Amino acid sequence: MSLLKPATNSMAYLKMGIFGDTGSGKTWTAAEVAIGLHKFIISKKPVAFFDTETGSGFVLPKFKKSNVELFVHHGTSLADLSQVIDEAEKVCDILIIDSITNVWDEFTDAYMKKRKQNYIELWDWKPLKKEWRHSFRDKFVNSKLHVIMCGREGAIYTSEEQERNGKVKTVTVKSGTKMRAEGDTGYEPSLLCEMVKVFLDGDGTYARRCNVVKERYGLIDSQTFDNPTFQNFMPHIEALNLGGEHVGTSVSRGSDTLFDDDGNGEYYRLQRRRDIAIEELQALLIKVGLDGTSTDAKKGRVEALESVFGTSAKTALESLHPDKLEAGIKDLKVRLLGEKKSEDDKGSESASDDIRM
Repeated sequence: MSLLKPATNSMAYLKMGIFGDTGSGKTWTAAEVAIGLHKFIISKKPVAFFDTETGSGFVLPKFKKSNVELFVHHGTSLADLSQVIDEAEKVCDILIIDSITNVWDEFTDAYMKKRKQNYIELWDWKPLKKEWRHSFRDKFVNSKLHVIMCGREGAIYTSEEQERNGKVKTVTVKSGTKMRAEGDTGYEPSLLCEMVKVFLDGDGTYARRCNVVKERYGLIDSQTFDNPTFQNFMPHIEALNLGGEHVGTSVSRGSDTLFDDDGNGEYYRLQRRRDIAIEELQALLIKVGLDGTSTDAKKGRVEALESVFGTSAKTALESLHPDKLEAGIKDLKVRLLGEKKSEDDKGSESASDDIRM
């Protein structure tokens, strides 16, 4: 089965992330984009809103003015969000999530409550991330649904050396901002924006400034818009494969086939087969009297091994692929014991010659 295919533009749905501090305009901008996108794709369906902060009520007049119906679910649980994505995919074209930060907080709180602990231990992150990926991340990326996800601003901290009172000390400093949720959440949107409330000296008012942190087509990446509207994001939206086939991240094909029931991987299985084959080869040599230290035994052993494997060196034999070892042992049994080859062995003989050390 060939996995490689000709490349196509397979992103058919907007996957947008908006994060920022209090009052920076996240919800308003999400509503602007949702309404503009609704009209652009000529949708006849309502817009879905997963509301964790009552923000839907404040933008409802905006939706009514634009004659766009709004469906809302108020909640914070990951279980509810997962179900809402499934429902919205059936009855809507667009979903707003506001805010994903509250969903992450509720999810981790529920985990700690269930396990009767007050904080997250290092070994807790793997099951948390696995469930988050299954219930949200995969659905966000793969759903046939335009999703606009809002989140609160979180800080990125790094360590640096600073001189204080004549001494150099390592201190922790804020080096940037990100969407506050599960650590990889900001990587998933194809369009990620940071909203900042900026005071304008000229007229004494504030602007809601949008900094495009990431835009995967490179059309508006790193651009800045004050009080953004849907039109500011049109270059990215027009580049999408709207109405076409959507291919997100494949979750149907996993790596579980690489492991056996005991969790051992392919390398272990090959090494195990190699060890068994070497033991079987040694037993065969003993059986035909070629394991000894006499001159005749050594000569016969070298000739037999080199005629089949091309080498008689122990290290070289132990590095051969198990397929070649197993095929060679069958050949030796024919030569040394007079055993007959089966039809399967004859068919695989030429194939085994192509297997390299």
